[in-house]
Amino acid sequence: MITRSLFVAGAVFLFASLGCAQGGPDGHWVGTFTAENREITLSLDLTRNAKLEWIASMGMPAEKAAGLVVTDVTVDGKSVKFVAVELMMAKFDLTLGDDQTMKGTFSTRQGPLAVALKRTGAAKVELIPASPAVSKALEGDWEGSLQTPGRAVRMIVHFKNQADQTVAATVDTPDSGAVGLPLNAVKQNGLKVEFGMKIAQSVFQGTLNAEGTELAGQLMHEDSGMPLTLRKK
Repeated sequence: MITRSLFVAGAVFLFASLGCAQGGPDGHWVGTFTAENREITLSLDLTRNAKLEWIASMGMPAEKAAGLVVTDVTVDGKSVKFVAVELMMAKFDLTLGDDQTMKGTFSTRQGPLAVALKRTGAAKVELIPASPAVSKALEGDWEGSLQTPGRAVRMIVHFKNQADQTVAATVDTPDSGAVGLPLNAVKQNGLKVEFGMKIAQSVFQGTLNAEGTELAGQLMHEDSGMPLTLRKK
């Protein structure tokens, strides 16, 4: 009888744990929001890492954009908050429902927009792989303008080496108000420098001058390129 009671108690605990896990925000979520009379689909992958920290990434299928960076993830009961870095630093404030949904709003320049998500499967978070540390000559802040048809777009690129021998690389575009957009696949081979801008599906390829004061090259998108010269601040 004692053994049976322990078995029953264990089973109850197991199913209760499974119920709690399913009731949490872990998973792959798909939903929509409406902007300028157009319905836009987005996805959210949310889970815990080995340190039990919440991590996430987003996607926009229509734009063929996946692995968009999410930071500042906070889960408190049924409240889920995070910042979508590559969506103009949009702040999401969602509430987990009892019907496998999350609903809430996210911030835009025009004000908050309503968004509703539904859990469709297990989470598959895509994080940007770490890039190796860069030289002291490249480390720091770089400013320049991307020469696009019709106008120049100001850009500020930051390279900051980390204690684990990797580099944190981001770009700001002051004219659009975007700050801290992540760069990926940073590579340096002598004076040759390359890095990716995943949100723009583009890759910069350039050369650092001997003085370490100028980085000149092109931002490549598919088969075309736009000149970009960055100067150290």
